[in-house]
Amino acid sequence: MEDSPAGQDRRKSERINAAFILTYNLERSHTLCVSLGLVDSVETVMINLSDLGMAVMTNYDIPAGAQLHIKFDLINMHASGDERRRSMDIIGEVVSNFPLSGEDRKIGIRFDRISEEDKEAIRNFIAEKEMPGNNEK
Repeated sequence: MEDSPAGQDRRKSERINAAFILTYNLERSHTLCVSLGLVDSVETVMINLSDLGMAVMTNYDIPAGAQLHIKFDLINMHASGDERRRSMDIIGEVVSNFPLSGEDRKIGIRFDRISEEDKEAIRNFIAEKEMPGNNEK
């Protein structure tokens, strides 16, 4: 599946720029793992985030439709106590894959399995980032 043409946005939920380190591995596809050389979890950088999905940068050409098991710590510096850091454990589907420079690729991921608590933590993170004085764009 390809992303929509420039200027059109199919997203149902706002994404914001985010640069968290995450790990992912392929769910249930041993054949695909072997063909891509993905034996262990891969560490990479998130590009953007919403409560419905994210984009990441990777060196692997992961096809649309592949299921990924994603783990990362969401750190919200504007929250307090236990709300400041939340460990996320999400299953998502690759919906787009675009080449960048060199071997880098931008992978778009739609969340298929995410807890309501994780969704709410992401929404709070986005809301805090959008508040006047908190925006670092």
